[in-house]
Amino acid sequence: MPNWSARSILTAAVVVLVWVTTGCATDAGRGLSEARDQTVVAPATTSPQAGVATVTLAAPAVSSAGSWTFLPATPLLSVERLTGTIEPDGTFDMAFPSVDGDGVARGVDARLRQPVEHARALFAADLFEDESADVEPSHLFGGGIVSLLDTRVVSVEYDLTVEWGGAASGDQWVDAVVVDLADGSLLGPLDVFYDDSPWLEALARVATADLGARFGESVVWPDGLAVEESNFENLALSAEGVVLLFDRYQVGPGVLGAPRVTVPWSEIGEFVDPNGPVGHLVAG
Repeated sequence: MPNWSARSILTAAVVVLVWVTTGCATDAGRGLSEARDQTVVAPATTSPQAGVATVTLAAPAVSSAGSWTFLPATPLLSVERLTGTIEPDGTFDMAFPSVDGDGVARGVDARLRQPVEHARALFAADLFEDESADVEPSHLFGGGIVSLLDTRVVSVEYDLTVEWGGAASGDQWVDAVVVDLADGSLLGPLDVFYDDSPWLEALARVATADLGARFGESVVWPDGLAVEESNFENLALSAEGVVLLFDRYQVGPGVLGAPRVTVPWSEIGEFVDPNGPVGHLVAG
């Protein structure tokens, strides 16, 4: 069953347009679609369990240091749910965070909702393509957990699972987003680190040592930890350091699940741009 992984902006409704990245690992059974530019028409019902957070649209008072902008206070955090059914045999129940406060950009909540919408679209695509009959219902569930929320950025880790009806095993998918609270932009590694520094090598070195110590060097697959940006695209932030999320089957057999590694700021902080969006995490 393919281990699904993608990060793209998605509007999922009755007609869903899906962008899917390639290169996912496989397992026995059926998995999520990897077709590009695919239009899926599937009857679906959605039942949000919480209202959309209201944000302040007027320009608030903010403070700045270096080249970044801080909000006047840490935003309030709440949790919303995306639940519903996809006919004929699918259900989904996913949680995602929402933030509200003076200065929070209008696009932040859309960024935080995006990964679960994307997962729902992939799930719908496979259910729509499956022509088998008389199978047990399939379920998509999980959600996002905030790893960092301050007056500058919000970082969220997503862990979602599909249990396919009638299958012995399921799929697991991870993602991470870091969002600038002041302007709603999605931040990537090159926004965080000096682009000419060996930040990627440092992440690979620490992750390899960490996983080898936990699971055994003979168990870990080195290809999934090679010094390539694609291997470290699921990058979150915490007060302790950079959080790396690895897809199932990326760095080892499926029994490892989707491993998580925290690279302490002491190992990577020297490569962080102090004038960048997260320079305040390593200042002083």
